[in-house]
Amino acid sequence: MNQNPRRRPLIQHVLGITASPMGRWILLVLGSLLLSYSFTLEQIPAAPLFAGVITAIAINSLGGLTYPRHFSRAGQSILGIAIGLMFTSAALSAISGHWLPILLVTAATLILSLISGVLFSRWAQIKASTGLLSMTAGGAAGITAIAQEYAADVGLVAIMQYLRVILVMVSLPLVVLFFFQDHHGSPADLSGKSIAVSWGGSLLLILLGGPMGVWLARKIHITAPYLLGPLLVTLLLSLLKISPTQAIPGPVLEGAYLLIGWQAGLQMSIHRLRQHFRLIPRALLIIVGLNLLCALLGIFLAHMVGVSDLDGYLATAPGALYAAVAVSMAAHGNVLFVLGVHLIRLLMMLLIMPPLAQRMLKTTGKP
Repeated sequence: MNQNPRRRPLIQHVLGITASPMGRWILLVLGSLLLSYSFTLEQIPAAPLFAGVITAIAINSLGGLTYPRHFSRAGQSILGIAIGLMFTSAALSAISGHWLPILLVTAATLILSLISGVLFSRWAQIKASTGLLSMTAGGAAGITAIAQEYAADVGLVAIMQYLRVILVMVSLPLVVLFFFQDHHGSPADLSGKSIAVSWGGSLLLILLGGPMGVWLARKIHITAPYLLGPLLVTLLLSLLKISPTQAIPGPVLEGAYLLIGWQAGLQMSIHRLRQHFRLIPRALLIIVGLNLLCALLGIFLAHMVGVSDLDGYLATAPGALYAAVAVSMAAHGNVLFVLGVHLIRLLMMLLIMPPLAQRMLKTTGKP
């Protein structure tokens, strides 16, 4: 009886299509869509991105795929445009009178992320750039998207970023229930101001604004040009109120999340994932410590600007922007203040952390 020394996984015998790259692409797309739908039902923010990471890890374990670079660049550009459109005048006006304390607290959060990243890289004995980007508090999708440009382990960065996001998401309602259950704030008026989504305007931004942003970013030597160039151009258009759309259509943004998720997941496999399990307890300890320190900063910010402790806590939560805004709305908090602080920190993180990772890369001499 002849035994095949290669003994393929059972799923390859059942489905057959996974034997070819085309078949694995089909399985990657269908699996990501199904898993994304399941995550969406569970109300997980950026569900397609998380689904893309998990499905790509499974596909990579079946044989892997060559991922075109322009896919991830397109995803970065669309994500940058979507982030830029979030900077509405209403959200920024809610924090306009408190620029100094907000910038100070944001800078403190940045420093805490830097310290956490250095500590994690040394404790876990991983690349300095990987440790720094893994512990960056805020902008998980953007940080994951640009990690490869700084010789970081994209798969590990994605795992640690979403480990942090999940921890924040799970802890937010529990903290509100046990520590802020008597909170009664003045709800921000978001009604009557529906977001105008234009498919034509979005297409114009993606096809013209995106490439223009990338070109400008390269001209002035901005790091991560495919994400930050379109982001800054769209931010300017949004603040000048001349943007052809107020938001990117949901399916387009979800497609960008998938592209970024696939980029991260296809660099990881089940075997490599098992190797990284030893890092999870250490990462959890650092993430919990970071969350507690950010909570203290939030309460400090609340007392400095005269908002509730809950608003301060939600505004400085290290990540899970959509979850923090949703909790703020449910608790009748100052939603625009929470959103505004998150956006300011998101912009600072995406502008400052990549150059820091690059500088650390040159200083240590280790990619």
